[in-house]
Amino acid sequence: MDALGSFLTLVGQFVVRVRGDGIRGGTGFLAAPGRVLTCAHVVSPAGAGSGSVRTADRVRVQWAGGYYDGTVRAEPAEHQGERLWRYPDLAVITLPEPPRGHSWLPLSDAVPALGSRLYAAGFSAVYERGSPQLGGATVEFESPHTYDGHEMLKVKGGELAPGMSGGPLLDPTLGRVVGLVTTTRKDGWDLGGLALPASAVRDRFPDVWADNQHADRPDDHLWDLVTELRHESAHRRLLSHAERRELVAAAAGLGMDPNALYWQAVGRLGRAPDKPLEDFTALVRECADAQPAQLGAVHPLVRLVELVRAEQARGSRGHQGRIDPAGTTGVPDRIRDLPAAIASRLGQPYTPPEETVGSQPVRGPRYSSIEVRLSPLGSNRRRYLLSMWKRTDTSGESVPVLCLDTGLTFSQARDHVRKMLPQTVAQMREYAENLVIEFALPTPLLAKAMVDEWDLGNAWAPLGTMFVVVLRASDRAPVTHGNWVSRWRRLQSGAHEDVAIVDWVDCHDDSDIGEMFATLMSTESLSVLGISYQPDSGTAKLALEAALYAGVPAAIWPRTSCPEHSGEGTRHRGAGTPPGGGRPGGMCAGDRFQRSVAQQMSGQPLSDLPRLVKKLRIDARTRGQDPDHCGRALTLLWDDPTRAAPDAGAPALAGPSDGATAQLPAEQRTPRRPGKGEQRW
Repeated sequence: MDALGSFLTLVGQFVVRVRGDGIRGGTGFLAAPGRVLTCAHVVSPAGAGSGSVRTADRVRVQWAGGYYDGTVRAEPAEHQGERLWRYPDLAVITLPEPPRGHSWLPLSDAVPALGSRLYAAGFSAVYERGSPQLGGATVEFESPHTYDGHEMLKVKGGELAPGMSGGPLLDPTLGRVVGLVTTTRKDGWDLGGLALPASAVRDRFPDVWADNQHADRPDDHLWDLVTELRHESAHRRLLSHAERRELVAAAAGLGMDPNALYWQAVGRLGRAPDKPLEDFTALVRECADAQPAQLGAVHPLVRLVELVRAEQARGSRGHQGRIDPAGTTGVPDRIRDLPAAIASRLGQPYTPPEETVGSQPVRGPRYSSIEVRLSPLGSNRRRYLLSMWKRTDTSGESVPVLCLDTGLTFSQARDHVRKMLPQTVAQMREYAENLVIEFALPTPLLAKAMVDEWDLGNAWAPLGTMFVVVLRASDRAPVTHGNWVSRWRRLQSGAHEDVAIVDWVDCHDDSDIGEMFATLMSTESLSVLGISYQPDSGTAKLALEAALYAGVPAAIWPRTSCPEHSGEGTRHRGAGTPPGGGRPGGMCAGDRFQRSVAQQMSGQPLSDLPRLVKKLRIDARTRGQDPDHCGRALTLLWDDPTRAAPDAGAPALAGPSDGATAQLPAEQRTPRRPGKGEQRW
């Protein structure tokens, strides 16, 4: 964002132009109800020579397109000679008929820290002759400076142009006015000039100070201004120049997108930046300004440093071929110690993140995804809450795209997805090569949800032929997580001693759920469950439920029944048992599906199963006369436990109370086109 431009837009709600017949004129600002602060020399006669002059009794101020007359009190009211106006060079303009409900800038008697960045604002005609315009300057507090026996603020580095006298000097770390601009630079100075400390208002006009500090200030633009000021200063308050420079360089050296790092640091419920982050300096600034999205969470800047530190350590481990239990090998001392230092500056305790010791992290192939999530609306199993999330291959965090707080039927949810998905895919076009569309559904929907056959407007181009489309189970029990992760590790590793296997459930015999669960638990290497027919009822349904509870991360099945065994039970067939089990009478539809899939998977690593399923779906459509092709109505459950599910029920995502559509980030709201009734899944 343009910091100074944004500052001027907001501070313009408080800064006035001081005018009047025969006076110098300049700048002032609203400082209390009906009171404007400015400099005494601003309301003195123009072109005064070496003689004695006196401030005007009445002047006019221009603010927000209107004009307001006021009376003047000045300290001192008289001046002799051509040198600078004597201390404090301060005036108060009282407006008998002030703007209704106006706000004012808060004052602070604090002295800025040496070297701190300050903002000044005022009206000057330097670049627009005869037509003063509101302008600003960014200056640095150089040191206190004694003038006329009193302490002033000496600033440098920014242009305090003629006409800006009387304007406010704001400290962004405080969000308050710490001084009034009084004079521009002198010979030999690095631009800048002098400013009167705001403490002079307290000493010379205590009534104005009291009203500024204690009166009820209307709630208008002040909060926006204070937020903007603190936004621009947060990284300076929490980081030294050297720390900031080293952190920016370290983050840039990771080879990651700054926007992806930002979402990892702030979390999926964090505030989106005003615009995409163009570089890593902007990343550090935004993380410093951000606040934890949840009570008790780690500050985003602390989290950013932890992420950078972890990635540096991971890279170092990769080069050294060993694991560093401390997780800091190869990390510069300043970066290693920075999280604790920032937490201390925030006044917060710091607890280092847990390190994985003695085992490699669970890592699968990197891919980007769009997750469509349907959650049951309370006990109503026919209506669902819909949310959409996107996640890039460089980030572990889900970024919200859409969150609806009204219950939808399944077909209505499909209509919303059809409308929103093209926009989201377009936003992720740079990640399109490895894009996966994930549908996170409750277990009762898994067996019959034909989401891979949804389309984006062209019925002849279903999603399953355009993208890798997989299902996830949104309601796995937490107690299953350990087995789930362990099986997933085998699925992704491909290590000889830790190989993953596929086991099948066929349609010939029956078995109770307890026996199926025990069989699954006895086979720790089982990572993919094959089901020969649609598990929407009977023991096939129980087999899927048992597999989820046993932590099996992947499963494959057709959305068709086996006519030869319709209504009969199933039995789990161990790995290597041939389809049909050697029984006379040949193969049924379930056996043919199993054999066909097994042939297609032969020689393929199980980790490539999602791409294989996409290929089979395409092949099935090129062979329209083959009703038994295994790619027809093919479903794949591919549930990665390392990609945490977004918290769609978090308070930060609560929708409007009137039932309106809530979209995150903000999108143009479009009324939903009414559905034409319930359609097939």
